[in-house]
Amino acid sequence: MKTIKAFRTRTAKSADSILDDGMKTVTQIDDALNAHFTKTPSEMEAAFKEELEKNGLDSANVHLSASLPLTRHLLALGVSHLRTLESHIALSHPQMEDGNNFGVTVQMTVTKFMSETRERWTKILEKLPGYYGARADAVDKLGLPKTSASESKTESASRSTGGKDGDASTTETKTIKEEKTSNGCAVDVHRATHVVALDVQTYLELGDALVDLRDTYATVLDNVEKNKEKLTAPKGSGGSGHSMGMY
Repeated sequence: MKTIKAFRTRTAKSADSILDDGMKTVTQIDDALNAHFTKTPSEMEAAFKEELEKNGLDSANVHLSASLPLTRHLLALGVSHLRTLESHIALSHPQMEDGNNFGVTVQMTVTKFMSETRERWTKILEKLPGYYGARADAVDKLGLPKTSASESKTESASRSTGGKDGDASTTETKTIKEEKTSNGCAVDVHRATHVVALDVQTYLELGDALVDLRDTYATVLDNVEKNKEKLTAPKGSGGSGHSMGMY
């Protein structure tokens, strides 16, 4: 089973790398929180409202345009790391036999926590694109003036015979460009407030997601460090688990 051994070794090295850099990852998440999510909802509401009035009601939210992709990147990183750690622990399961299974119980408990966490983060990732659709709908309902452009081409051909220069063929192409602008309607204050409220709610959800990511990621590191012997050699050093150098 050389292929399995090689895969097990590669997965162990990947897990080692994740754990060695674990606190760097926690710090990276913490830096994102400090850079983008330190304001209160009231402060962000005022800032978002001012931004819309300045840039236009159909303009993108500058803050969320940066913080949402960053949050998505960090969540995806966390999901990937947990998947690797789960895979490594699964490959460290010993051969099934009677007795001395406490280490296996530890493995199952830790991987269950990782799996549930990964599923929770994955659901957050799946929800993120919905912000853009919800905001587009909210802006569309503002009834802002719209401009549409269209272009059409017509082509006509003619042929004459018996002329001084002999038979002749001509082709004429006409391009018609048309631009239409709708006047829109007076903006309902409640619909405008809805756009701002949607941005504020997304701001809160992104910040909450990063707090959960940071704290739970640190908990995973702590669980692995405290139980590393049982996780990588559940039957002890003489058992059939596979050790991994951690920390």
